[in-house]
Amino acid sequence: MRKKQYKQNSIYSKANTYVTLSILFWIPTIIYFIAFTQGFHFDGIFHLLPFIPGLIGINFWRKYAALKSGLKGEERTSIALQELPSSYKVFRSVQINTSEGNAEIDHLVVAENGIFIVEVKNHKGNIVGNEADYKWTQHKVGRNGGRYSNQMGNPVKQVRRQTFILSKFLKQNSIPTWVEGVVFFCNPKVSVNVYSERTAVITDPDELKKYLMNYVPKHKVSKLDIEKTKKLIEEGALEYDAV
Repeated sequence: MRKKQYKQNSIYSKANTYVTLSILFWIPTIIYFIAFTQGFHFDGIFHLLPFIPGLIGINFWRKYAALKSGLKGEERTSIALQELPSSYKVFRSVQINTSEGNAEIDHLVVAENGIFIVEVKNHKGNIVGNEADYKWTQHKVGRNGGRYSNQMGNPVKQVRRQTFILSKFLKQNSIPTWVEGVVFFCNPKVSVNVYSERTAVITDPDELKKYLMNYVPKHKVSKLDIEKTKKLIEEGALEYDAV
């Protein structure tokens, strides 16, 4: 029997690494700034050198801020999924590496009525798009009232790719079962205006729970396949975060 494999909150570890690196790179700049106020400074172009680490530190801090936003979204989703019945097994940040491609699944839910991939987005503002679009548009209002728009990757296409890779992986392990994808916008300050007929796009935690609990599979789901899937993951076939 293979040993269970956990990634021990890899996203949190990465966020902590970015914070640590940003602080370390800021230190030389801060020390030089203090020394400068006391009358010490380098001459000529060398005066700018101590500020280079500070710029690198800012870059790491921006990476941390982006991860922090995602972490908040995953926490909101985890809280919602924890309220599912005990028969629903939830795995977080599942890594899949296959010949068909690689994928990281935000939340994988294995239940009697199916296997679900929940792709989590923590965007806010008004999201507009179509399931066939390559990009969706995010309309936001800034702190000073200014309106602006950003392009974001279509999460429906993203979750469909993940379901394809996971389905192939399960079939390779003699588990020919259906996998359903769900997109969950977890930020309470979001409104979503998208057309998606084949893949559910949900914004409310209670609606997410209802969808998972009331879902009627398109294809018959074998109880044996569900148990085999749980066992396969828990025995180490896939890496996932310990929740």
